Amino acid sequence: MILPSDIFLLREGLTATLRDALRACGVEDGPVSLERPKDPSHGDLAIPTAMGLAKRLKRPPLEIAKEILGHCRWDPTWVASAELAPPGFINLRLQPQVLQAVLGAALRKDRGYGHSLQAKGERVLLEFVSANPTGPLNVVSARAAALGDSIGNLLAAAGAEVTKEYYVNDAGVQARLFGESLLAAVSRVKGVPADAPEGGYQGAYMEDLAREYIDLFEGKGRTPPQDPGAWGMERVLGWHQASLKGYEVKFDRWFSERKELHESGAVASTIERLKKEGLTYEKEGALWFKVSEFGAPKDEVLVKSDGKPAYFTPDIAYHLDKYARGYDRILDILGPDHHGHIQRLKAAMTALHLPVEKLTVLVAQQVNLLEGGEKVKMSKREGKFVKMDDLLSEAGKDAARYFFVMRSANTHLDFDLEVARKHTDENPVFYVQYAHARIHSLLRKCAEKGLHPAKEDGDFGSLREPEALLLLKGILEYPEWVAESGKTYEPHRIVAFLQGLAADFHLFYSKHRILDADPPVARARLGLVLGVATVLRNALGLLGVSAPEQM
Repeated sequence: MILPSDIFLLREGLTATLRDALRACGVEDGPVSLERPKDPSHGDLAIPTAMGLAKRLKRPPLEIAKEILGHCRWDPTWVASAELAPPGFINLRLQPQVLQAVLGAALRKDRGYGHSLQAKGERVLLEFVSANPTGPLNVVSARAAALGDSIGNLLAAAGAEVTKEYYVNDAGVQARLFGESLLAAVSRVKGVPADAPEGGYQGAYMEDLAREYIDLFEGKGRTPPQDPGAWGMERVLGWHQASLKGYEVKFDRWFSERKELHESGAVASTIERLKKEGLTYEKEGALWFKVSEFGAPKDEVLVKSDGKPAYFTPDIAYHLDKYARGYDRILDILGPDHHGHIQRLKAAMTALHLPVEKLTVLVAQQVNLLEGGEKVKMSKREGKFVKMDDLLSEAGKDAARYFFVMRSANTHLDFDLEVARKHTDENPVFYVQYAHARIHSLLRKCAEKGLHPAKEDGDFGSLREPEALLLLKGILEYPEWVAESGKTYEPHRIVAFLQGLAADFHLFYSKHRILDADPPVARARLGLVLGVATVLRNALGLLGVSAPEQM
C-alpha cells in the first residue's frame, strides 16, 4: 500500500483521478481544484469542478457532479467515501491511514515539516520597514517589520531565495530638516533658546542626540561633521538596527539613498534616461515626467525649480536598481501614507518598459495602540509616539510579533496592550504557546514513567477518534497553509491555523487520557501530540515567535 506523505502528493494523486474522470465525461480542459470544506462535517476535501462547468455545459452543476463522480476511480486506500452535496460539490472523506501516514512524515521531517519546493528557483527581493532615520522606530514600523519578516520566512519555506532589504531615506528634504532640528536641539541643550524648523523634528530623543553631539564634538574635541544631519541620521540608523535585532528581524542589505543613488550618480542617470526616451517636459521651471500616459492619475515633478530632485525621482532610480539585479519577484511593503504612490510607481516602471507584473506593493495599514481602552495619540514630528523598544518592553517580542500579523496588512489594527500582557487564554499567543508547552510537559511526565511516543514508522492505527482525526487533518493541511500564505503574502492565515490547531489540541487533551491508556494507544497518542507540537513550533517560527517547552 502506497500512501501520500504530504498534502501536495495527496492532491497530485486525487487531481489525476479527477482529470481521468473528466476525460471520460468528454471534458478535456475542465477546472480541477480541491478545496478545504468550510464545515468539517462535510468531509476532508471538496471538489467544486461541476460549478465551474455548469455555464459551459448548460447543465445543472449537481447533475454534472453526479456524472463526474460516476467516472472517478478513487484509490480505496486513500479515499474512504465520496458523496454529492448541493449545489454541485463532490465531498471526499480520507481513510484514517492516509492521515496517519502524514503524521509519520511530520515526525520524520521534524523542523523541515511544512517546507516545500513550490517556489524553488525563484529569487525574491523583499523591502520593508524602510523608516526615515529621523527618530526611533515606532509601533507602525514594528507592524511592518513583523509582516515583512514573516512573509520572507513563508517564501523561504516554499523554497524561494529571499533577500530582505531596508531602504535608508538619508537624503532629500527630511535629511535637511533633521540636520537643522539637531542643531536647534544642540542650542537648547546649551541653554540657548532655538526652535526646530517648520516641519522639523522634536521630542526628548532629539535632546539625547544633541547631548551626544556636544560630548563628541565639543567635550572630546573631535572635528564637527560637515553635515550634522548625515551624522545624526547614521546614529538614528544605529538605533533602528539595535531595535530590530531585539525584535529578531534581520536584513541582508541596508540600502543608502544618499550613497547608492545620489552620490553614485544613479539619480542623475535616471533623469537622463527619461529625457532621452522623450518622457519629460519642462513647465514652470521644473522638469516633469509624463507618467499620466502610463496609468498614473497625473504627471509628476522629477526635478524641482530649485534644481533638486523631487521625492519621486530617487524612488524611480531605486526600483530601476532593483530590476537590474535580476530578481524574479520584487515585493515592497510600504507605510499607511503611501497609497497614492503605488499607482505612479507602477506607471513609471511601465514607461521604462519593465515587467510591472514582477512588482508587488503591499501597504501595512495604521496601528491603533490601546491602553486602558483608549487610543494612544502619536506624532513622530512632535515626538509623541510609542517606540518599538517601549512596546517590546511592555508586551514582549512574541506578543508584539504575533499581534501585528493577526490581521491582513491592508486592514487597520488595534493593538491592545492589556491583552498582550496577560498570561491567560484571552491572549491568543499565550493560548498557542501554552498548547506547545503543555505537550512537552506531558512528554516529560510520560518519559519519567518509561512511556515514549511512537516514532515515525510506528503504529498509529488506534488514532480514529474524531478529536484525533481533527489533529491529524491539521497536520496534513499545514504545508498547504504555509504555501498558500506565502503565495498571497498573508501571514495572518498562519495565525488562524495556529488558533484552530491549538483549540483542537486542547479539546483532544480534555477528552482522551494518555498516561492511563493501554501502552500501544498511549504511544500512538503521544506520537500524535508530538506531531502537533512539531507543527505548532514550526508555524510559530515562521512568525518569529518562540515555542517554549515550559511556561
